[in-house]
Amino acid sequence: SIRDLGIGYDSTTKDKKAMLPSSASSPMITFRFDNGCVAQFRASGTEPKFKYYIEMRGRLGEKKADVEKRLTKMSGVILEELLRPAENGLILPSNL
Repeated sequence: SIRDLGIGYDSTTKDKKAMLPSSASSPMITFRFDNGCVAQFRASGTEPKFKYYIEMRGRLGEKKADVEKRLTKMSGVILEELLRPAENGLILPSNL
């Protein structure tokens, strides 16, 4: 699913309108994946930076190390596919 608080869109609601407050001046986009991964992207309010947060929900009984492995893999795919760092002059974190 996709939620864009910059324009007030949420793909999970019947009318496609976000339930949370939206603002064009402080947009935040959230992607939720079927595997439990959630990625949020927003501009920093105080610095010329683009911030992101990616988290992964583990399955019942799944080991933490396995969740971390899936999260690292998913983070790399998300950042590469959505941000296209080579095309946009961005630098990915060294741990990906």
